[in-house]
Amino acid sequence: MAEVTINDIAAKLDDLGLQYLATIGLDGKPKVRPVQYMLLRDGKLWFCTNSKKAMYAEMKAQPFVDLCGSRLQDNEITTTWIRFSAEVVFPPENTDEEKASLREVKAAIMEKSPIVHELYQNNPDHPLLAVFYLKNIRGSMNNLGHVTGLDERTDFAKPLEFSL
Repeated sequence: MAEVTINDIAAKLDDLGLQYLATIGLDGKPKVRPVQYMLLRDGKLWFCTNSKKAMYAEMKAQPFVDLCGSRLQDNEITTTWIRFSAEVVFPPENTDEEKASLREVKAAIMEKSPIVHELYQNNPDHPLLAVFYLKNIRGSMNNLGHVTGLDERTDFAKPLEFSL
């Protein structure tokens, strides 16, 4: 089985464009919303959110998330998806070095994403812009042709499991 790297995960997320992130709501019930992976930097998958949103408060209170993404292909059987569990990390901004590093991440996100650029007025120091990365990522990449319980088909790709 081929080893899945963080670069493979980042490329898949970029290819999909939109993913769905599940958090544990402040009411203890699951919450799912669309998100977009932003960038790979220093071996970390970075995302962003608004610090006034419920998602931010939920991840601060319970930093464990699940993410799933897919894009339906013309040939449904070859449609792939990715899903994984991870832990959210909001990096500290206690020192000038930490602040400068996060400012670079925010600027890179704004460069990549027109909507983030617009929403936060191209200001990496915008007080509502919060960035986070994921650690302890465990999951798999699959295709719709591999369904547990059905006859094994050698012409379908096998799931690729990963733990990063």
